[in-house]
Amino acid sequence: MVGGDIFHGALSLNQLFSARPMIGKAGYRGAIPGLYLCGSGTHPGGGVTGAPGHNAAQVVIGDLR
Repeated sequence: MVGGDIFHGALSLNQLFSARPMIGKAGYRGAIPGLYLCGSGTHPGGGVTGAPGHNAAQVVIGDLR
């Protein structure tokens, strides 16, 4: 990963919570209906926690109900 970033951006205050991946696009829903985001670029960021996938799955389950 020359010049890459496994966390898809710095984990600073302006890149967390509702600002991840960017302001107005948090919440795990993509720009296309039925597309969900669950990678390192979503809250709470990268690592080996599985938290972004879990959070996105909860949104998908909620949308299916």
